[in-house]
Amino acid sequence: MWTEVLSLVALLGGTPPPVHPNSFSISELHVRGGEVELQLRCQVLSLGEVIEGLDPELDGHAEPGEVERFSREIAEYVARHYQLVPGAVDLEGEVDPSTVLAVADAFVDEAPLALDPMNEVSEWVDVVLTFEEFSGDLERLGVQQSLFQVTSPGHRDSCAVVWNGLEVGQRQFALGAETHVFVASAEVLARGAPAFQRYLVHGAKGTLGSVDSLLLVLLLVLAARPGLRSGAISVGVLAVAAAVGVQVGARMTVSATEVRFLELTVPLAIAYIGLDDLLHRDGRTRFIEAGVFGFALGGREVLQLAPELIREVGPGEPLLGASTGLAIGIAGFAGALMLLVPRGRDAAAAAPRRLRLSVDVAAIGVGLWLFLTTALG
Repeated sequence: MWTEVLSLVALLGGTPPPVHPNSFSISELHVRGGEVELQLRCQVLSLGEVIEGLDPELDGHAEPGEVERFSREIAEYVARHYQLVPGAVDLEGEVDPSTVLAVADAFVDEAPLALDPMNEVSEWVDVVLTFEEFSGDLERLGVQQSLFQVTSPGHRDSCAVVWNGLEVGQRQFALGAETHVFVASAEVLARGAPAFQRYLVHGAKGTLGSVDSLLLVLLLVLAARPGLRSGAISVGVLAVAAAVGVQVGARMTVSATEVRFLELTVPLAIAYIGLDDLLHRDGRTRFIEAGVFGFALGGREVLQLAPELIREVGPGEPLLGASTGLAIGIAGFAGALMLLVPRGRDAAAAAPRRLRLSVDVAAIGVGLWLFLTTALG
């Protein structure tokens, strides 16, 4: 209706005053792999100007149930005026309809009251459009947006794009600035791999990229009883405890004091096991030490991953990947050591006494140094 009225006024030579000079909306585009979702929040008054029957008084107030009654029309309007073009290079001129992502699902609901740009309380509507999954490699996403521009030429939409959990850009769409192409960087695209796979690598790096973790595994292998069985059991307990520590640590509220404790535990574990092996000639199968220190190691690793985890859709796959990667890293490094470390003639331990002594002394020094630098840092 409003489009026809404005067209009639234009034909008569008049310029209609904007019905809603403070029209404003907020949108977020969430891209993950080939999946795209639009989350839009706009004003009831803006919608009332373009959808006949909704807010007929144009006072910005929707009666109970009114938004729900017009949900289909609202979703269809947004889909027509907020078009997404995967792989776009530029969007000059008319967009080919065949290149536009089709809407697979829509959700419309009333949003909480909030201030508009003029600091006046407005009623808002949330619109969520889920688009059909793009089958190719999605590296560029074009947006052509013309929301409310006929009825409210001054309308502005503040848009942000979150791609694979990282914000890649912001844009304000308005009359004369209706199009933009968002481009994902290599870092952003790398996060498009399955969460389990990415966090499997994170977990393995947590072991292989940490000096204290490697030293802890080395000590458990060298200070075990003769043969492979004792060292394998100690390392196995460490790996399982670390995997459990990842799962438990992610589901607990950890205080600053507890974080500090976890950071100090692994360096202290190295010094402790090194000193214990230095004082006792016989090797041992370590259950308690491996379990306690492995649990602390897993808790520490998941706390370091926390900034990455909050960007994920859910914790299940990332945590499973991290705990599996941590356990594989521990077991893989231990397996390589068992093959490479020479068997000692000393029947009391898995490795020669001279090798154990040098590693024990180094472990005590490194462990205490890491403990002090962490405590004082």
